[in-house]
Amino acid sequence: MQRIVTLPERKAAEAARRALAVEALVPVLAEYARVHGGRFLLFGSAARGTMTYHSDVDILLDFPEDALDEAWGFAETACWDRKLEPDLMPYRWCKAVFLDHVEADLRVLA
Repeated sequence: MQRIVTLPERKAAEAARRALAVEALVPVLAEYARVHGGRFLLFGSAARGTMTYHSDVDILLDFPEDALDEAWGFAETACWDRKLEPDLMPYRWCKAVFLDHVEADLRVLA
């Protein structure tokens, strides 16, 4: 008889999968940032290592204006390739109060 997988077990497995996917994503984004003269700033549950089964990946993009679109596309694709939902925003669009709020969690990838 096949074992029944409970909803809490499924949620825990998905949270673990997302955490591993973020671990795989980080060096890819860091290398891109180094090569292209910018940086990605991971924050939220992905930066804290507290991914849940429904967590997205919060990323601020800090790139020169002429490189921002390409960096955005790269980060978005890198997330979706790992079945992660990206939530991207250019760093320069952020207000100081927001940056103060997320500062404790920021993980700079460059």
